[in-house]
Amino acid sequence: MTTRFVDIRQARVSLEVQEGQTILDAALAAGIPYPHGCRSGRCGSCKSRLIEGEVELLQHSRFALSEEEKADGLILACRAVPQTDAAVA
Repeated sequence: MTTRFVDIRQARVSLEVQEGQTILDAALAAGIPYPHGCRSGRCGSCKSRLIEGEVELLQHSRFALSEEEKADGLILACRAVPQTDAAVA
C-alpha cells in the first residue's frame, strides 16, 4: 500500500494519507480541524489551494468547484486523493 505525505499549511502539519484516502478523511482521522460540510463534493466548504503535487479529484458538483476554480489550482479536500506527495493551503 502506497502512502503519500500531505503538508497542510494552514495547520502547519504534514500527515500520511493512505492509498485511496482523501485529504479530508486523513486530516480528520489525525484530529486536524479541517473545514468541511457535506464530505461528498457538494458544498465547497473544504475548498483548498493545491500548492504542490498532484491529486485525483473524485466526482463532485460543479457548484462546489467550477472548472475555472480547478484551473486556478483549487481542489476539494473531501474529493482529493493524492497521487504524489502534496501541499495544500
